Amino acid sequence: MRILQRESLSQFIPSFLFAVTVLAFVLLMDRLFLLADLLVRKGVSAKVVGEIAFLSIPFVISISAPLGSLIGGVVTFGRMAQDNEITAIKAAGIPTWRIFSPVLMLTIVVVPLMGLFNGFILPESQHQVRNLLTDIARKKPAVRIQERVFMDDFPGYMVYIGALDERRSTIANIIIFEKQHGKKTPSFITAPRGAISYTPDGKYMILTLSDGEIHEITNNGNYRRLTFETHIINLVVDDELIRRGRDYRGGDELLLFQLINQLKEKNQEIKEMSAELSSITAEDFQGAKETAQFRKEELTVRLRYKNLEKARLLTELHKRLSIAFSILFFLLFGAPLGILLRRGGIGTGFIVGLIFFAIYYVLLIGGENFAESGRLSPFLGMWLPNILLTLPVVEFSGRALFEFSPAQWIFSRVIKRR
Repeated sequence: MRILQRESLSQFIPSFLFAVTVLAFVLLMDRLFLLADLLVRKGVSAKVVGEIAFLSIPFVISISAPLGSLIGGVVTFGRMAQDNEITAIKAAGIPTWRIFSPVLMLTIVVVPLMGLFNGFILPESQHQVRNLLTDIARKKPAVRIQERVFMDDFPGYMVYIGALDERRSTIANIIIFEKQHGKKTPSFITAPRGAISYTPDGKYMILTLSDGEIHEITNNGNYRRLTFETHIINLVVDDELIRRGRDYRGGDELLLFQLINQLKEKNQEIKEMSAELSSITAEDFQGAKETAQFRKEELTVRLRYKNLEKARLLTELHKRLSIAFSILFFLLFGAPLGILLRRGGIGTGFIVGLIFFAIYYVLLIGGENFAESGRLSPFLGMWLPNILLTLPVVEFSGRALFEFSPAQWIFSRVIKRR
């Protein structure tokens, strides 16, 4: 028995490592090709290109490891089934799951290690890559802006940008709070789209907003709303903004403990803003109902975006956990499928793996978009691929490892009740 278990383990590990290496190489080349235009135009040295490639390795490993688990399972146990080893094992009275158990235990050990990898090594490498690319593209507009973050680096303004296209230097879903001297309540500007440019000396960043609105309280305490087709704002840019941009970490760059701390901070901010919103009355503004209503609208807008920031952080947390767990999930799909197909060639493994991974990845990206926009809970959005693909995994595992079909058992129970 132990000889057979060691045999299955010794065949799985090389197949797994080979699949991860090939997939990582392919994904790395794809990432470098996307950077080729920027690297050539900026005249970046081969040393820097090599540094980008090295720092990109953790990202491609996080993607290729689950797929490598699936391919390794298909190749290892598909070959054993094709060579009638599985048939001989069953004839000897040894259940198939006994041969599969050491591979399963190895994968269970890898899952928490992959969780730590996704929680610490991957975000740190992403942060280093982002800083390096910022250095390379320093003179290109829009590289100093962070998406979905309230930025107070500009004197007199607090800026929020919902979406940023660095290639075209365009922005969307813009909110700007203008802190005017002598006014208690700042006016705020909203626009669905706009563009970013810089003055030749780099001292000012020019925001050109389109089809937006300006909300403000006049000197006599009345509320006023203005609409515009084009509105231009010049923001002062200094060296301090660049340094802060290097220290800033996006959601995918936060270490695990940083991500958890930010979630706690966002929960506290949302709690305080909700309490303030519910307590606002006209008496707080000397009976000015319009001013109180304006303040409520301002807090409502900020609260909505704070909730979206919280959803984005929760989505990132569940995404890291879901991808780490998918190594086990993919093995439970690939190994039984290889036994049922009775084919263990590396080509078969890659074809099956890529098809299954394509379905999984489409569901993952779709769930991520829905979760970050607030239309779906972060937990459900990131775990939805695993949930939807559980039924085929359970069916294949039952048939291949236990010679039992859960689907047929459930169907027979339903027929008997009728």
